[in-house]
Amino acid sequence: MGNITTKVTWNGALRFTGANGKGHETVMDGDTQAGPSPVEILLEALGACAAVDVVTILEKSRTPAQKLEVTLTGNRHEPEPRYYTGTVMRFDIWGAGIRPETVTRAINLSVTKYCSVYHSLRGDLKLQPEFRLHVPAAAAAGEYHVVEMGVPTGDLG
Repeated sequence: MGNITTKVTWNGALRFTGANGKGHETVMDGDTQAGPSPVEILLEALGACAAVDVVTILEKSRTPAQKLEVTLTGNRHEPEPRYYTGTVMRFDIWGAGIRPETVTRAINLSVTKYCSVYHSLRGDLKLQPEFRLHVPAAAAAGEYHVVEMGVPTGDLG
């Protein structure tokens, strides 16, 4: 059926350890005392997935990032099930010569075509990507530019 296998082991209380097929482990805690909750890890996975795409696209555009951070804020449905209803995804990107239109294109391609985590979430999730560009070695500052998203292609190939 699938080509990815993971295993989650209960460690007592609400603590779990996930392991992928190569043995890499992730600690999770429903009480967020010993690690992030599974829902927080889902948000991290969304940010990491989009970041991989943006880094790759910027490299292929010959304007590689020197540093990239993605901060995500998720809003959740009330009552149960508490799925994500909306997420703000803020990219901070450092690098020389990176143009805003290149970043906008990279984020759009990630969200509309490549990010398998985003495409695995509910279809009604409202995603708002934003970005700021910074010169190398400068502190993060300034206003975020909102990315007007294209329509998801549904073509993940």
